Amino acid sequence: MDLMQNIIPLPWGAQDRFQAHFIVKANVNQSDDSFLAESKPKTQGHFGSKKMVGVQWIGGRIADILNADNELAGMITKLSYHDAFIWVDPTKNGIRIHGKWKSSHELGISKEQFAVYDKIALHIKNSLH
Repeated sequence: MDLMQNIIPLPWGAQDRFQAHFIVKANVNQSDDSFLAESKPKTQGHFGSKKMVGVQWIGGRIADILNADNELAGMITKLSYHDAFIWVDPTKNGIRIHGKWKSSHELGISKEQFAVYDKIALHIKNSLH
């Protein structure tokens, strides 16, 4: 019996996954940790009955500011579990806000999600001054 392994990998090509990025234009250093943040949704229940009950931000100084905003936390708990995962990080030309990767069928931004990203952007703008 010959246990020959195929050494030629299968080509994956372009994946059907997308992210919408919201950019706050700013001159910040990409290595500045103060503008790094990641949401950690808090839930109750399991599977189909899983319900958002809160959110905690971890990261730099901006995470502390986002944690202090109870209105923002309430807005995030109204999002779907998948959309409640949000990242904030500095880039070459500004600070981006984005969620998880989505397929082309899922890609879209609800009014509620846009309002959350807009409120986060306002906190970022206020922190730049």
